Amino acid sequence: MLCANKVENSLSTYEPHACVVIYSIVARASFQHAEETLNYLWREGYTQEKSVIVVGNKADLARSRVITTNGKALAVARDCKFIETSSGIQHNVDELLVGILKQIRLRESRDKKKKPKKENNKLHGSKTSLSLNIAREILQKICMNDISKSKSCENLHVL
Repeated sequence: MLCANKVENSLSTYEPHACVVIYSIVARASFQHAEETLNYLWREGYTQEKSVIVVGNKADLARSRVITTNGKALAVARDCKFIETSSGIQHNVDELLVGILKQIRLRESRDKKKKPKKENNKLHGSKTSLSLNIAREILQKICMNDISKSKSCENLHVL
């Protein structure tokens, strides 16, 4: 219950665009805490509304690993992204930071497409407006067409 209160307070205070749930792959207690946090976010619908990334840290300590594939399985079950990092040797740290931003942008882009646009200008419905919209769509497809279209929980470049 303490975990839920802390998460709830943080979410209501900061209203984040994304949430990163981190656990240590060498400490079962940290994984259990991360699991509680993720379950709370899932129950409250946060994982459906915002980007949530599960991070298994200390990947460089493979010999001391306690948590094997549980983190990835948990992320898949809760419709979240997953990545393993090592802050000690900077493994996947940049990928995580870029992935967080990419997830926020993808989510915002998807949400904008869902909302009907109100165009109050004189161009609405004109050939110029249609041309601008087509050009905008083409540019978005070109700019967003990086990496692959994989829906893998480990691909931070797609929703």
